[in-house]
Amino acid sequence: MKKLIFGVFLLFGVIWASQQIQWKSDLIFSHKFHHDEVEADCAVCHKSALTSEQGTDDLLPAMETCYSCHDQDDTECSVCHKTPDEPLVLPRITDYSKKFNHKLHTEKGIACLTCHVGINGARGVEGSLHLPKMARCMDCHKTPQDREGCYLCHERNESLLPTSHLTDWQHRHGAVSEAEGRQNCRSCHQEDDCVQCHQGENLDNQTHPAQFIATHSLSYLTRESNCFACHEGKTYCRECHMDVEHVVPMNHTLANWPAEGHAQAARTDYDNCTVCHQSDDPICSQCHN
Repeated sequence: MKKLIFGVFLLFGVIWASQQIQWKSDLIFSHKFHHDEVEADCAVCHKSALTSEQGTDDLLPAMETCYSCHDQDDTECSVCHKTPDEPLVLPRITDYSKKFNHKLHTEKGIACLTCHVGINGARGVEGSLHLPKMARCMDCHKTPQDREGCYLCHERNESLLPTSHLTDWQHRHGAVSEAEGRQNCRSCHQEDDCVQCHQGENLDNQTHPAQFIATHSLSYLTRESNCFACHEGKTYCRECHMDVEHVVPMNHTLANWPAEGHAQAARTDYDNCTVCHQSDDPICSQCHN
């Protein structure tokens, strides 16, 4: 049992560490300065990106590239290196998606900043590589209908499961989806993927707890858009509230509701009225012809 617990903590540690590793360099370089002040085009430093057909190609500029603009004899090492006596070797990027084709994208006229968002404002090189995440790719590309479509970009021996999906992901994914938005989820998943678990008999009862029938109105008021991710808009609400149970809000039971209450409520929040009442609702048309 102790070995099992240790293994779980070790796994969490590896996952956490892999997400915390940041690129470090002693370079003094500002993309912002070169973009705004020098007005240097990206291809001036990253010329090989114009012909690169694999994501594993080394596209980072070598020191000789810097000397194409800077004078090698007059430029002190300390201008570019924090530790000029023992400069750190710039790590090469060799583990990006092998099938990614820079040449194809540049030939289509796609600007570098379309994918490398924000790099024109970076004042340093330490911490982030500005490599686009998959969600950025999906701004232009459609989610494949099945796993076979994933291999247009991914290697077949590559794990398609993100590290975040390990351990208790089944129970955490709802909260993560709400906090981060669903765009990242749509990188791999279709809406139908959600429906497979979140509709029907739903035997695990993970989506809505047992008491949800009594509290669902609160969820609707605070997170209306979440309801419509699965339910077919306000029509779904009316089927139960009016056609089946004829359940009315509490304020509808007040003594002054027919004469004064409903008019004041409509002025305050007319959209809330339209959840149940349509423009041709016979209840309204009795007085409002």
